[in-house]
Amino acid sequence: MVVWKLNRLARSLKDLVTIVSDLEGRSMGFRSITEAIDTTSSAGRLVFHIFRALADFERNLIRERTVPV
Repeated sequence: MVVWKLNRLARSLKDLVTIVSDLEGRSMGFRSITEAIDTTSSAGRLVFHIFRALADFERNLIRERTVPV
């Protein structure tokens, strides 16, 4: 799948990770032209794994802030 910008595909990092993970499950690559991300290359997969880690971090921060101690 090719998109011009990441924000044209998803509104949140969590949604983006979900969509691209679904594409990977279907043996499809993802490419963002503006951000130069291509998950069919090693460098592109690395960048996307960093995005995935950031989404997990963001989700954990939200959980920590909302769960009573």
